[in-house]
Amino acid sequence: MVRSFVEVFEEFRKAGVEDPLAETLHLADLVAGGALRRSGLSLLEERGIDTAELVRQRAEGRPLEYILGVAPFLGEVLRCAPGALIPREETELLALTCLEYIASMQNGGRRDLKVIEIGTGSGNIAVLLALRSKDTMIWASDISPEAVEVARENVERFGLGDRVRLSCGDLFEPMRGQGLEGVTDIVVCNPPYIPSSSVDRLDPSIRDHEPRVALDAGAYGIDIFRRLIADAPVFLRPGGVLAFEIGTGQEKFVDRLFSKSGGAWSSVEHFDDGEKIRVFGAVRA
Repeated sequence: MVRSFVEVFEEFRKAGVEDPLAETLHLADLVAGGALRRSGLSLLEERGIDTAELVRQRAEGRPLEYILGVAPFLGEVLRCAPGALIPREETELLALTCLEYIASMQNGGRRDLKVIEIGTGSGNIAVLLALRSKDTMIWASDISPEAVEVARENVERFGLGDRVRLSCGDLFEPMRGQGLEGVTDIVVCNPPYIPSSSVDRLDPSIRDHEPRVALDAGAYGIDIFRRLIADAPVFLRPGGVLAFEIGTGQEKFVDRLFSKSGGAWSSVEHFDDGEKIRVFGAVRA
């Protein structure tokens, strides 16, 4: 059974359909109740971009999200700009996992939850958690000043300035001295997880346009995992949760890091996208 329109396109192509893209778009329009045929290009007009300019920039490899300045994430449209990683569908699982943890904690009687997000990028996770949960305060940081500014635009756009606090710095450094040590309920992170040697082999639209600092995670792609697992216990309360995304096939490396963490964690969970493990959730002992 196909799970996406990309797979539909591939099936049409393999079957020798004359115009697989047109057929896929037609199917998408039918599934969407005719929404595609009713859509216009007003977004291009708002930004003063004509189709020739769009095609020129895309031909140069610039991602469409950067050209248009927007990217979808769990049904919300967020500001997107160079300097911050483009929000991706696979990261939605991480946000949804955190929402489940938040709901479980609040159903268990905890209120006024404290959440730390490390490496907020465009702020997509922080914004979604604030929008879709109540009684949560979120402290979000990124090592890149440019990314923090994009995140700030999104926080202001959704009117969340009273619940999402932004700062700039390396991992947990901006969180020190803010009264978060030992009382934080959730630490969430979508970290870099691509080995250094693999970054230059990425698609040029990623390699040449998205910030390398948000992609490169050292020789084996696990540098940030190691730091998260070692440092998060300082901030988490007992029973608090560390949740983070991993790359395809990295679960054995991460399991090994947790096994060497000296008893800081009482349990470790895996979450998959239906095919591959993409998210870890660990409970502070």
